[in-house]
Formats: sequence, structure tokens, C-alpha cells
Amino acid sequence: MISPASSSAPESRAGLRILVVDDHVDSADIIAEALEIHAHEVRVAYDPLSAIAIAVEFRPQVAILDVNLPTMDGYELGAALREELVECRFIALTGNASGLNCLRSQWAGFHGHLTKPVGLDELLVAVSEARPSGTFTRDPKVDKLLREPMIRRQRERARIDLQESQEVVRYWTTELGCTEAQLRAAVNEVGISSEAVRRRLRR
Repeated sequence: MISPASSSAPESRAGLRILVVDDHVDSADIIAEALEIHAHEVRVAYDPLSAIAIAVEFRPQVAILDVNLPTMDGYELGAALREELVECRFIALTGNASGLNCLRSQWAGFHGHLTKPVGLDELLVAVSEARPSGTFTRDPKVDKLLREPMIRRQRERARIDLQESQEVVRYWTTELGCTEAQLRAAVNEVGISSEAVRRRLRR
């Protein structure tokens, strides 16, 4: 799940306490091993309840949370952990490189967003950045997708995803304080850029 590092691999802040949560055991263990090689102290959990128990004792400075977890998704787990770990930085981890997933992570207050398979450079940068919550740049894989010639079709796919996902609509309308109709109209007009949607809704 970890892509090889390039020759320009960034220097990461060593010695961080990092919690990795993923119900895919191999993925969690490989990420943890890569971080340990770079001098971080890592704990691994394979389900949300174990993650909460470990976090209370371990007090991680960074938590990498798979968003597709059983019983409680990564966004819900992040919200639960944030109440106890106010100084912790949260990074979303997903196998779905869609703009909607990246935006949901951003609007949920995560500090970063990684898409599997995770590149070592990306991983080290994500755990080292001291970026405020909800302000991370889009995942490079998502940016690459949106720059390709099929951008119109991809934006249409995003609109379809929005139409089909009641959960995402509920989350976004609550977060943005708008009606469902206003959110859909904004996405149809400006695409899936969170800042563009916010500007459109503020008019």
C-alpha cells in the first residue's frame, strides 16, 4: 500500500506519536512500518473501538483514519477522538480518489487526505505538515483527475454522486448552513471546489 519514495523524499518531523486506524490489516501494518522506519512511534488499531481505547492511553499527535470503517466511519471516529485529543492532527485515508471524498474530509475538519496506495513522500509530508484543520490542499491524485480532458464528465459524475448520496447532502447542508436546493445549485454552477461552493453560497 506504500509506493516507493522518490529521490526528493521530504524530511519529516521525527519522533511523532502516530495512530493508524484501518480495518484492512495489511494496509495498516505497512503504513505503520513505513512510519516507524522514519523514527515515529506508531500504534495500530483495526476497528474504531480499539482506536478509541488506544488513543486515550497513547495520546497520539497525529491520527491516520480510514474513512470506511465498520460500525463507525472515519469521520465519526475523528469527531469522537477530537473531543479528547484537541491537539491531535487528523488525516483521512481512503481507497476512493474522488473529489467528493476529499472535500468531505476537508469540511469535516481533517488536516489532510491520503488516497491508497499511499506514496511514501505523500505520507511523510502529511504527518509533518502543521496545516490548520480543513485547509489542506487536494490529494494530488484528485488534482490530476480534474486536470484531465474529461473534466466535464468527471464534474458530471460528481454531480451524480451528490444527487445519489443523501448522507453527503445531509453532511454538507449542515456544515454549510444551506438548504439542499442551494447546495445542489452551487455544485451545478461551480463544480466541486469547496471554496467556490462557499463563495457561491455566500452571495
